[in-house]
Amino acid sequence: MRSARLASAAILGFVAMAVHAQASGEPVRSAETRPTWLAQAGTQMPAIAPGGPGEEAPGAEPPAAPEGPEGMPQEPGAEPDNPDAAQGPMEAPPPEGGPSESGPSDEGAPAPGEVPESAEPTPGPGAPEPSAPGEGKILTQPPPGPDSALPSILRSPDDMPEPVRKTWADIMAAARSGDIERLRPLIRRQADPPLFALDAELDDPVEYLKSLSGDPEGREILAILLEVLEAGFVHVDQGTADDMYVWPYFAQYPIDALSPEQMVEMYTLLTSADYQEMRSYGAYIFFRVGISPDGRWRFFVAGD
Repeated sequence: MRSARLASAAILGFVAMAVHAQASGEPVRSAETRPTWLAQAGTQMPAIAPGGPGEEAPGAEPPAAPEGPEGMPQEPGAEPDNPDAAQGPMEAPPPEGGPSESGPSDEGAPAPGEVPESAEPTPGPGAPEPSAPGEGKILTQPPPGPDSALPSILRSPDDMPEPVRKTWADIMAAARSGDIERLRPLIRRQADPPLFALDAELDDPVEYLKSLSGDPEGREILAILLEVLEAGFVHVDQGTADDMYVWPYFAQYPIDALSPEQMVEMYTLLTSADYQEMRSYGAYIFFRVGISPDGRWRFFVAGD
């Protein structure tokens, strides 16, 4: 009997200590830290009342309930004070309207249906791709037609100013003579001699012209000079430093834009093989003559 009372008193004392410790924030000693005899008394010695079994002794306290979490006693069948504690820590729910679990913050994001100011429109299907700088330019106007910028074809000596007509007549007379030396005084009477070669300075232009002829006397080249000056001509670059009259007009016309009649006229100077070669080149490159409005003989040259 004495042992049972000592055990009950010890249990009550421990409960009181637990309540005091909880109130004061001190740790409660668990069953592992209690004295062995107290643990044995609490489990092996039930309180027996003087009147017999089943009745509690007067003034005796009921046995301590099993301890709950944190060493606190707990009534049998009662739910734990913090049922989530046994299940582990619970994650706090995200705030309403807050970001998703893994997505970035929506702070400063545009409202639904609103397009950010800095966003560029996305090209729709079939839209042309943007082009590099300098690429994809479109002509604002169509190129001129074959006859829109072509000079007028002139054929009469009356279409020439007097200085031009005199020089033209002098050259034709020298060519008809069959003597290439008759060109020499026409060349020397000018401070600037005519151009006969595009890429060379000539010590003797007459000898150079003879070297171009198929015959040693230079009569073939004289015939070519005569045929060029008998063809139609044009007045080009009027009012500029390059203002001049040019023979034949083929030299200033697109080689592919000649009419059938003009083609026949051209064949008085060229062969069909010459024409095909010029078509491949894209321009007239046979002999031509230029005379400035003041009567200076500017060139008699072939090539480009």
